[in-house]
Amino acid sequence: MIWVIAGTLDGRNLAARVQEHSGEEVLVSVVSQYGAQLAEHPGITVHTGRLDESAMCDLIQDNNIRLLIDASHPYAAIVTATAQEAAKKMDIPFVRFERKEVPLPKYDKLHVVQDEVTAAALAGKLAHDENSRVYLTTGSKTMHIFAKAEVLQDCQVWTRVLPTAEVLQMMEDLAVSPKYIIGMQGPFSYDMNKIMFKDTAASVVVMKNSGLVGGADTKLQAAMDLGIHIVVIDRPRVTINGPQISSVEEFYTLWEEELHGVR
Repeated sequence: MIWVIAGTLDGRNLAARVQEHSGEEVLVSVVSQYGAQLAEHPGITVHTGRLDESAMCDLIQDNNIRLLIDASHPYAAIVTATAQEAAKKMDIPFVRFERKEVPLPKYDKLHVVQDEVTAAALAGKLAHDENSRVYLTTGSKTMHIFAKAEVLQDCQVWTRVLPTAEVLQMMEDLAVSPKYIIGMQGPFSYDMNKIMFKDTAASVVVMKNSGLVGGADTKLQAAMDLGIHIVVIDRPRVTINGPQISSVEEFYTLWEEELHGVR
């Protein structure tokens, strides 16, 4: 069996193509029930829930996994590092699938930072110089950093999140006002981004370079056309000791050249 950690749309698509191309059973792991619904596909078994290294090793052993493909989100560095260690410990091949970044344009209001803490601090500073309105497109996983950032306490901070019960409960626990929650599933078009940024009168947009599939290009263009600040959180860098691919076609080539006969 082949295991695909599929934390993204392109990861789920890859899992389906892996199953069809290889003809083997595929195990897909996701975090949420909603993710499990999206991952359903003939020939695919879905595991739902978070996994630490020990649980990953158990999953590999219990399901006779012979290949682990990590297609988790580009910013899920801990998942990638943990999965790589589990594959090493269980002596199976590890492949990292990661969508390509969007090249960042030249724009005098574009700011690249290393993490969410720095992003929150800079967004607050920039917003205070303008109209104290910030638009977050960074999702819910690191929302606690922005919700608790002192520099943002007197700002109007809009946050776009996936409106599942779990996420909305978390937002309530963080005392985020429903007034500033935009509950929608992306990715979003250029027009939708522009309307949202303009309607909220945001002076700062905070985003990740999550690639074309994540809609990074449309966020960038919409914000630039409105002349507002963009704070881009750079991708975390994880050393990968093994093949790295960024497309289904690259997987097909790798499969034929290296992985097909691995047992």
